[in-house]
Amino acid sequence: MDIAIRLTASLGWLGIALLVFMLWRIARFYEHSSGRRAHSYLFLPPLLLLPAGAAYYIVLDPDFVGSAPADLLLFLGGASLMLATILLGQIMMGAR
Repeated sequence: MDIAIRLTASLGWLGIALLVFMLWRIARFYEHSSGRRAHSYLFLPPLLLLPAGAAYYIVLDPDFVGSAPADLLLFLGGASLMLATILLGQIMMGAR
């Protein structure tokens, strides 16, 4: 059962990492096609922090409960992803 939980969590987090990677590539494409600065580099910290937090849980504690270092990595990754996504949306919609 432990292997199934780890495999399912790994596949789920792989999908999340792929989505963050696609957001980074969208921001890079927008920068190149429009000539405007879209701050695509802001997607790199979540691309590192979220998989690091997930890997910590998958390797050490597959229950995903109560590990302060992993929770901190996931929180920082999520907060930076939210900031980068909101900023990209504003830039692409012309608000900034």
